[in-house]
Amino acid sequence: MFQYVLRRALWAVPTLLGVFTIIFLLTYLMPGDPVRAVMGEQYKRADPATIERVRDSLGLNDPWYAQYGRFLYRTVTGDLGKSFVLDEQVGDIIGYRFPRTLQLMSAALLVAILIGIPSGILAARHQYTWIDHTLMLVALLGVAMPVFWQAVLAKIFLTQDTYGVALFPVAGYGGGNVRYLVLPALVLGTHLSATIARVMRSSLLEERRKDYSRTARSKGLADRQVIFKHELRNALIPVITIIGLDVGYLLGGSVVTETVFNWPGLGRAVVTAISRRDAPVIIGTLVFGALLFVAVNIVIDVLYAVINPQIRYA
Repeated sequence: MFQYVLRRALWAVPTLLGVFTIIFLLTYLMPGDPVRAVMGEQYKRADPATIERVRDSLGLNDPWYAQYGRFLYRTVTGDLGKSFVLDEQVGDIIGYRFPRTLQLMSAALLVAILIGIPSGILAARHQYTWIDHTLMLVALLGVAMPVFWQAVLAKIFLTQDTYGVALFPVAGYGGGNVRYLVLPALVLGTHLSATIARVMRSSLLEERRKDYSRTARSKGLADRQVIFKHELRNALIPVITIIGLDVGYLLGGSVVTETVFNWPGLGRAVVTAISRRDAPVIIGTLVFGALLFVAVNIVIDVLYAVINPQIRYA
C-alpha cells in the first residue's frame, strides 16, 4: 500500500508542475498593471520614477523566466506571497477562509451522497417504471439548472414569506450557525446529487446484467441482498470517481454559491481578488486548489482498493 501511495504521489509531481506553469502564464499575461493594485489611489499622483521603483521592488522588471523560477521556488517552499490590497500574507487569508469553504463543501457533498446514491439505486431497481422516469427527470433538471439559478430560486421560496416560507436566513455566515449553512449546502449538493444519481443508476444496471449477479439470484438470494452484498461494491467505483472529480466542481461551484449567499470562503476571496487585480491572492488560491484536487484524487485511488479488494495495486 505504501509503495502504491508513494507512486501515485510521484505521478502527481509533473501534473502539479504543469498546473503551476499554466497558472503562472495566465497571471503573467493578465492585462493591466499590478503596480496600480499595489499603489491604489496613489498611482495617479505618483511620478514615473516612483512607479518604476515599486515595479522593481515587486520584481516585475525581471525577465519572465526569472519571475517563473521565483514563483516555483516560493510555491515549493510554501511562500504564497503577500496580498497587494489587504497587506496580509496569502497563507493567512487561505487559513482563515478555507475552513469555511471546507465546511460548505463537506455539507454539500453529504447532501449529494445522501440524495444521489439512494435515488440511483431506487431508479435501477425499478427500471422503466414511473419511479425510474420521475427520478431521472428530476436528475436531468438538476444537471441542466445552473447553480446560481438554483440559489436564486432557493432564496425566493425558502427565505421569505411573500412567495414561499421563511425557513432559512437570506445570506451570511451567522458566526457558524448551522441554519446559515443549510441553504447554500442544499443548493450546491442537490446539483451534484443529480450527476451521482444518474451514474449510480447506470453503473448498478450494468452490474445487474453480469453473470455473478444472475447466479446470486438463481440461488434464491433476495434482490436487496444481491444489491447490497455483491453489486453495490462494484457499482460504487464509478460513483467514487465522479465524487473525486466533483471536488473541482465543488470548489468552482462554491465561488458562485459563496458569492450569492455572502459566505466568507475562498470563492468570495477569489472574486474580490480578481476585481481588485490582487495577483498574489489569485495565484495562491489557485495553487492551493490544485494541490487539494490532486490530494483528493490520490485518496480516491486508494479508496478503490478499500471498497473492492479485487482491485490490485498494479
